[in-house]
Amino acid sequence: MLFISDDQVGQSITMRDAVAAMRALFEDLGRHAGVIQERVRVHDAGVSLSMMGGIHTSAGVMGAKVYPTVKGQFNFIIPLFSCDDGRLLCTVAGNALTRLRTAAVTRVAADCLRPGPGRRVAVYGSGVQAEAHVEAFALDGYTAEFRLCSRGDAKALAEQWQQRYGVPVTCADAADAAAWADVIITATRAAEPLFDGKLPRPGTLVAAIGSSKPVTREVDDEVLRRASMIVVEAAGQAAREGGELVMAGPDTGARDKLVELGALLPRADTARAGGDLLVYKSVGIGLEDVALANHIYQRVAAA
Repeated sequence: MLFISDDQVGQSITMRDAVAAMRALFEDLGRHAGVIQERVRVHDAGVSLSMMGGIHTSAGVMGAKVYPTVKGQFNFIIPLFSCDDGRLLCTVAGNALTRLRTAAVTRVAADCLRPGPGRRVAVYGSGVQAEAHVEAFALDGYTAEFRLCSRGDAKALAEQWQQRYGVPVTCADAADAAAWADVIITATRAAEPLFDGKLPRPGTLVAAIGSSKPVTREVDDEVLRRASMIVVEAAGQAAREGGELVMAGPDTGARDKLVELGALLPRADTARAGGDLLVYKSVGIGLEDVALANHIYQRVAAA
C-alpha cells in the first residue's frame, strides 16, 4: 500500500496545480459529478476526532479526511479508494495538502467573483493559512500589493513573504486594511469580528476562511447585510458550521443569499441586486481533500 508523506506532497504538487485541481472539482460539483459526506465530529476527554469525505464520481475515486484535534493541533490523513473495485489506492498525509487546498479554493472563488490582475489584498492572520493565501494570490499578477494585519511580528513576516512571493507586503491595522482592500482574507482563529463591516468599499470581496466552528466568527452582521451573495462550498455544511451564518441576525438575510461555488462557476452574472459586497465563507469540505489526494496520487504513481 502506497503512503504519500507531507514531504512528497510538497514535492509533487504546486499551489498553481492545486488551484487548477480545485477549479476542476467545483466544475464537476456544478455538474453533480460528486457527492459530499459532511463533517462528523466526536468529542471526549478534551480531544476530538473528525471525518469528512465524499465520492468524486468523475474521477473514479472516493475517500475521507480523518483527523484528531488535540490541544488545538490537527493531524490529517486521507485514505483514497477506487470506485471501480474498492481498492485502497493510497493513504496521503494531509497537513501539506490541507494548506494547499484551502487557499486554492479561495483563489478559485476570487477568480470568479473579483478577478485580477492588480488587486489590493488584505490578509488577516499570520499562520499557515495566511501565508498559503499570500502564495495563492501572488500567482499570475492577481495581487499588486498585500497588506498584512497580524497581532504578531507583522513587519518581519511582511518582509519574509515579500521576498518569498515577489509581491509588496506592508503592514496595516485592522481598520485601515479593511478600508483599503479590493479583497479581504481573514485567516485567523478569532472568535469575534476582526473589523467593522461598514469599512470595506463597495465591490470588495470578503473571504472568511479561518473557522469551521459555529461558535466563532471573523466578520460581523454588517458584512453579511451588505453582501449581494454569500458563496460557500456546500450550503448545508456551511449553514451548520460557519459561525458567521449560525450567529447571523435575521435582518442580514444571510441564509437566503447562499450560493454554492460549483453552481456559480459556469455563470457569467455574478452580481445580485440588493448589496454592495461579495462574501466567500469557507468551512472546508472533504471532497476537496479527496480530489487533491487523487491528483497527488496520480503524480506520485506516475513518477
